[in-house]
Amino acid sequence: GGGGKDTGLPEPATATPSKTSFLTLEYYQKFFDVDTLIVLERIANSMIPKRAPGNYLRSSIGQNPDLYGPFWITTTLIFCIAISGNIANYLQHHNDNYQWRYNFHLVSYAATCIFIYVNFLPAALWATFKYSLKPLDEGHETENADYTPSLLSLMCIYGYSLAIYIPVSILWVIQLSILQWLLVITAALLSGSVLIAVLTPALRNSKYSLFLIIGILAAHFLLAAGFMLYFFHVPSSGSAASIHPTMEALKKPVEEVLAVTKAVVGNITNK
Repeated sequence: GGGGKDTGLPEPATATPSKTSFLTLEYYQKFFDVDTLIVLERIANSMIPKRAPGNYLRSSIGQNPDLYGPFWITTTLIFCIAISGNIANYLQHHNDNYQWRYNFHLVSYAATCIFIYVNFLPAALWATFKYSLKPLDEGHETENADYTPSLLSLMCIYGYSLAIYIPVSILWVIQLSILQWLLVITAALLSGSVLIAVLTPALRNSKYSLFLIIGILAAHFLLAAGFMLYFFHVPSSGSAASIHPTMEALKKPVEEVLAVTKAVVGNITNK
């Protein structure tokens, strides 16, 4: 006896369709099965405004959301912020009369902040999209008229939107206040404008589209400003003098390299 054509029971191969519980690892495997070129393409689209096509949310992200790119982007960003933040702290205090120590807590602080941002914010946005749809007018026919992105699509978009802060977090090490704020504004505007452009089909159909746009941009700016102020901000001694520690810290290794180079060149010419 087993199931077969004569028993009236479904075939074993078709008895279990691709429906798996979201509590199992198998459910999430498909979100990590993504090509490297797609990841690179999505990273570029998250940084460069107007690069992604108009139907990018539905045709690309909506059809194939991935968590592979967001996972590695957020992980890399966490360690970049922690390491760069410690370097910035050293540059700020290396001339002071106290023994500097590496602050390992910065890893957990950065991880907590980023985890909340890429998980809870998309969840709140998804719920708002879900329950604030405009009533459709008769004759109003558009492909994206009633489109609401899935929670995983929003998590994917927000994960990629943090990619720009990886190089920025390294540049924040430079102890010049005006440059740090310029990087905050530039990164938040570039990435935030891409977020708004990608989410336009969903925003267009929400009754609270204006408030959502303001909220999305404000949250993105606050995240960037929070990163800079907490982990990298130049001390209140003034931006004009704050560049000095950086130059002093670089002076010694540069002099050593020049001395070694000079000695090597001298030995060669003497021979």
